[in-house]
Order: sequence, then C-alpha cells, then structure tokens
Amino acid sequence: MPTEDQKSVARLALGVTGVFALGLFLGWPLAVVGAVFTALFLQAPTALPLAAFAKLFVFSIGLMFIAFLVSSVFAPYPVVFLILVAIGIILSFTWSVSGAGVLPGVIALMGALMIPNLVLQSQDLALVLVFWIPLNLLFAGFVSTLMFVLIPAEPQTAAEKKADAAPDFDPFRRIVRMSLVTVPFAIAFFVSGASALLVLFFVALLSQQLAAMPSMGRAVAKAMLTANLLGAAVSIVCYEVNVIAPVILTPILLSLFVCFALGALGKSKIPLAAAAGSALTTVLIVYGGSIAPFSDEADVKSITRVLQVASAAFFVIIAYVIVDEFWPERKRDLAH
Repeated sequence: MPTEDQKSVARLALGVTGVFALGLFLGWPLAVVGAVFTALFLQAPTALPLAAFAKLFVFSIGLMFIAFLVSSVFAPYPVVFLILVAIGIILSFTWSVSGAGVLPGVIALMGALMIPNLVLQSQDLALVLVFWIPLNLLFAGFVSTLMFVLIPAEPQTAAEKKADAAPDFDPFRRIVRMSLVTVPFAIAFFVSGASALLVLFFVALLSQQLAAMPSMGRAVAKAMLTANLLGAAVSIVCYEVNVIAPVILTPILLSLFVCFALGALGKSKIPLAAAAGSALTTVLIVYGGSIAPFSDEADVKSITRVLQVASAAFFVIIAYVIVDEFWPERKRDLAH
C-alpha cells in the first residue's frame, strides 16, 4: 500500500478511535455522532480549512435552533408538521447538491429529521440535542485537524482538485431522486411513533452516500447492501467480543482494529473496497450506539440496533431501486 494510503488509514483509525474512546471515558453525549463526523472529516484527502470549518460550525448551530423553534411551534399540528419535515429534507438535499458537500448535507438532514422527532418526545431533550450536535461537530473538527497536523497529507494536484470540484450529474434529478427515497421513510417513521434517533442519523448518512455513488440503479443498491451487511457482521463480532471481555478497554481496542481494517480495505483494489467507508459508519452507529452508555445489556441492545438499522437500510435501498427504475440519474435514450 502506498505511503499516502498508509498515512490516510492511520489518521482515520487514530482520530476516530480517539473521539470514540474519549466519549466513553467522559460519558460524552452523542459521542457516536462525533465519531462518525470524525470519520467523514478524515476520509477527505486534506484537512478542512479553518474558515470553512468555522462556517460549518456556525451553520450547524443556527440550523439546529431553527429546526427546534419551527418544530416546537408546529408540533401540535401533525399534517403541517409532516409537510415541514418533508420540506426540510428537500431543502437539505438542495443545499448539499448545490455544492455544500456531504457533511453539511448530513447536518442539514439531522436538523430536518432528528430534532423534529425528538421535539415530539420531549422539548427538553430536543434542546439538549440542539447543543450537543454542534459540540460533537466541534470536537470532531478539532481531532481531525490535529490528526492532519500530526500525520500530514500530500497536497492535491490540480487534476485531483478539478476532478473533485466537477460534478457529473443533473442536480435537479438527484434532488428529486433522493427526496423520493427519503421523504416516504421519514413520514412512515414519524407516523409510526418510532423514536430511535440513531436510525434517523443512519438514514441521513445513507441518503448522502447514495447520492454520492458514481454508479446507478442495482449496482448502487448492491454496493450499499454489501456495505451494510459487512458493517452489521463486524458489529455482531464486536458484540460477541464484548460479552467475552466486558470492560471499557474492549470497545476502544475493537474500534482501533476495525478502523485500521476497514480503512485498509477501502484503500485496497479488491471488490469490497467500495463498501468499506459505508461499513465503517454502520459499525460506529450500530455498535457504538449499543454500548453508549457502556452496560451489561450490550448484547440485547445490539440485536435491537441491528434490526432497526437493517430495516431502515432495506427500506431506503429498495425505494432507491424503484425510484431509479422510473426516474434514473440520467435520462435514458428513448430511441433505445
């Protein structure tokens, strides 16, 4: 593996595990979200510039407060509330596709999905989330920047920057496709009275990952299904190790090993490489969400979390295949 790839894997493993470990030791609320943010930051080729990060942090604070206020005002009116949730999802995709990037899009979706859902359960808890999501973003940004300082990345060439900056898709079609996939799931989730916030976080990530996939149709569905099956399998193995060694050091060592293994897989040339990044976020959400706070019920929680995430993944992926059949990423040539 080239030296730059080795440095990238080391940054990912040490940074994500550092946030994950500190979250466990300090009892840091939503530390799993912070670990996922860190993974997204560190999968980028270079560190996010300080000015861009400051804008992202301010954006997250403003967005969470707006989502909280709007949700609180319209919570007594179910139909209007659901319409506003749908509008929030569509605006999140519009913001992301317009050039904001994956991470701002994920944060926008969190504001459109997680805050309204928690407002329906408890406004006090929702207000806590409003503060802790930006704080986790700040924590993740600090650790990510530190990792890029300790393990510097090679500067991008002009060709690489041009390739990253040039989108090869129809923005309007992508917004419609992702909205048709995500909005029905959100409506079904809210109407059913479900309250698993990490599942909504997972759907926000999955929606963005689907939008970023270069291939189309069943190829995307197969890749995402593979990624989530891989992540679920790794999570189950981690739970079993937890049962054997139920001490706080176990999840920290497991996180380090999994990040190194999946990071190396992502840099390899084998067919599963494309699934590594999505598999890592699945492991962090499923496994990390089940052991935070760390307890003797990890095995019971793991089964529930796997079922919740698997159900969400199947719903979103099947919806994506259906939407792709009737509204493909690129207009099909009618002559053929």
